[in-house]
Amino acid sequence: MPVIETVPLHCWADRLEALCATLPPLHRVRVMAEIDTTQDLARDSGIGTLVTTDRQRAGRGQRGNRWADTGESGLAFSICLPATNQPERSLVLARALAESLGTLLPDRIEVKPPNDLLVDGRKLAGVLIEQSVGAAVIGIGINVGPVEWDEELEGRAISLAEAGVQCDRLEVLELVLPAVVHAWTGE
Repeated sequence: MPVIETVPLHCWADRLEALCATLPPLHRVRVMAEIDTTQDLARDSGIGTLVTTDRQRAGRGQRGNRWADTGESGLAFSICLPATNQPERSLVLARALAESLGTLLPDRIEVKPPNDLLVDGRKLAGVLIEQSVGAAVIGIGINVGPVEWDEELEGRAISLAEAGVQCDRLEVLELVLPAVVHAWTGE
């Protein structure tokens, strides 16, 4: 499977800062080569922060599950936004994520409530929300490039590349970030 030329990680910050300038309340961008989890750095950096990384060593999923990092084949990011008490936020965000990714895979993405996106019955992406007083950290993981799945995930996970879409991780982030922010803020 051909791998497309990707935008080097050191070039991400400028493009993401320009995008975040159009997405209040986001105003701070942290692009890390490697980190334990984007969730913790986003929370510690405060409301308005976007954190993304090349590799997560300890990504989290719902109910204490781990998010299997696929390194340079995956996209992991977290944003810290003002908390809300609106119900079913995970499902709202999953639907917004599915709609934006649906431009790449029309009529193929299914939302598995409350927070997973499936293609052909296999997990493509997931949403994690961790709320505290005043702040919510929204973490999203998307399988983008070609992956050799470990035995545990073989047949259960899928990437955009496996689904027939060759794209750059930064371009995927630029596609989905506005949808996620607008779904959360209601704007």
